Amino acid sequence: MPVYNTEESELRQAIESILCQTYTDFEFIIINDASTNNAEDVVLSYNDKRIKYYKNKKNLKLIATANRLLDEAKYEYIARLDSDDWCTPDRLEKQVKYLDENEDVGVLGSFYKNMPDGTTYSIPSNPNETTIFSRYCGGCICNSSTMIRKSILDKYNIRYNEGALHAEDMKLWSDISEHSKLANYPEILTFYRISPNGISSQNRQHQAKMSSLILFENIIKDFANDLDFMYMILEKFIKEEPITDEEFVYTQSFLIGIVNFLQRQLSYPFNTYVKKCILSRLSYFVRK
Repeated sequence: MPVYNTEESELRQAIESILCQTYTDFEFIIINDASTNNAEDVVLSYNDKRIKYYKNKKNLKLIATANRLLDEAKYEYIARLDSDDWCTPDRLEKQVKYLDENEDVGVLGSFYKNMPDGTTYSIPSNPNETTIFSRYCGGCICNSSTMIRKSILDKYNIRYNEGALHAEDMKLWSDISEHSKLANYPEILTFYRISPNGISSQNRQHQAKMSSLILFENIIKDFANDLDFMYMILEKFIKEEPITDEEFVYTQSFLIGIVNFLQRQLSYPFNTYVKKCILSRLSYFVRK
């Protein structure tokens, strides 16, 4: 759990949702990213030997702190939880059992509920659909719900990418999906707090653009016949340069072909969202 200036009531709810887990064999690594409020006092108020507390000497921001968390973790699975979210008491127990029984899955999220409005979204759960959806459509793995197989991270030297600012979690799932499957536990195990002051809310436009870049690059690597041409389009997108009529028609046709492929691969109801997901997420690439 990375912590930076989280309000006391929210931080306590997050911490206590972990300390009260039915699965008890874990270490709880908390890194305080040089908070300027009372976050340190809150963490230190818990007398639980499972808590391993660290404090950055200066504010390193989220990605560097999250990577330090991954480096400090020593055990087989790494569960993530942001400091303003919380989870059900049986979350760890259910996810550990699932990963023990499904060795081909490297990342296991779960169904989740947005708070405070209580909304939920239809997301895939089985490994094949979750991997496909996450790699080409995005937005189906909640960072605070995940349990990650550490051996995958270490074997392929995968960490959160500083170059994917505000979409670093999507980039992490993308990198892992090249070597392992992703899945979601088909029950609500996590409660995701949406705040107008949160990082995602404040950086929505940049996050959408970066997410589109990650997804488009995955599609190019996995499906494009003319790699040089498609990477040239990608380079223009990164530099925000205009594309020609020929490039526009080619890119649009290419993306529609991917939409049709994914509609055949994903079962109902997910195939009903594919066209909207792809063409809205990647709309940057079909605009003139």
